Parts: sequence; C-alpha cells; structure tokens
Amino acid sequence: MKKFILIILLLIISNIYSQNDIKAEKILDKVSFNIDKANNFKIDFSYQIDNNIDQKKNGNIIISNENYVLNFLGVKQICDSKFIYTIVSENKEIVVSEISKENQEIISPTNLLKFYREGYFIKIDKLKRESNFNIQYIKLIPIESKSEISHLFIGINNVTNNIFKVIEIGKNKSKTILKIDNISYDLKIKEDIFVFNKDDYKDYYIEKI
Repeated sequence: MKKFILIILLLIISNIYSQNDIKAEKILDKVSFNIDKANNFKIDFSYQIDNNIDQKKNGNIIISNENYVLNFLGVKQICDSKFIYTIVSENKEIVVSEISKENQEIISPTNLLKFYREGYFIKIDKLKRESNFNIQYIKLIPIESKSEISHLFIGINNVTNNIFKVIEIGKNKSKTILKIDNISYDLKIKEDIFVFNKDDYKDYYIEKI
C-alpha cells in the first residue's frame, strides 16, 4: 500500500514538472542570475491598465535584499525589511505598517523581478519585436485554482536577459501592464537610504496601523 501511494505521488509530481517548458525555464534562469548576483538594483518603470496610454504612470524603485525605496503616484515608500513607511507629501501624512505576508498572490516591490520562481506553470510564448529589441514572452499560469489571476506574460529582452514587461490578465478580463524602462545594477547608494528618519518629517502626521 505504501509503495502504491509513493508511486501515485511521484506521478503527480512528475506531471506538475512536465507542464513547465524547459526552454522557458532556461530563459528565466538567466534572468535570475542577473538579479541574484547584484547587491542592489534600480528599476524605472511605467504602469497602465487595459492599454490606456492616457493613464500611464511612471515610477522608480531601488531594492536591496528586503529593503526598498519606491516613488510612485506622488507617494514615497521606505521599507527597512520590518516596517513600511508610506509618505504622502501632498497631505503631509505618513502611514507606518508592519510587513505582512497575508496575500502571497500580490507581487511585492522586493519580489518584483523574482515573483515567477514559484506558484506558476511556465510555458514559452511568442517572440516579438518591441522598442527595437527581440522580446521573448513566457506565459505563467497560477497553480492555485482560486487565484484571481488568469495568467501572466513576462517579456524578456533576449540580449540583456532582463525583464522588459509584465502583463497580468485577470479572470475578470482586466489587464495591467508593467513595463521596465530601465534596470541598473550595483548602484552606489547611501547607507541610510532605507532608514526612515522621523526628524525629516517634523510637521507630518504619523499614523501606525
């Protein structure tokens, strides 16, 4: 009986791994190599919903391990790997929240270029010419059937082995596009860049949640 159960488990595991495209995995391995060897990196990106160019928004983020500084939609976020400080200069407000792992489906800032490593079936997709680059798209299908995401496409620059674009398709047919405009690795950054200094925001209202 134990042998029978073991054989069934092996067949299930084998079936899961066989659904991943070897060629796609090799491409993603090259992307991972670039990310993993870097001490830090900066991403300049643009974000839009349903191909609406008029609502296209730009931002940037500097990441080192679990720390990051994000500038997007007029808001600055500082994460020191324990707390996230969301600074809204327009309202002179700061919200301090403890990092939570409640929703693993959300692509967190520090996981922006690494989220694809687990939780998805991987398939090779179309090769396209975009912005004068050959972009190889890879399709990711969530393993979790309850996911609100139908599938994603990751576009990889064939020359630099960097992520060029992430397209998320929801089960409700929604479409969000994150385009990586530039990636810089191993920047010279200040030691305190990921440290929130309350003295810099003396006239701000600070709320802890």
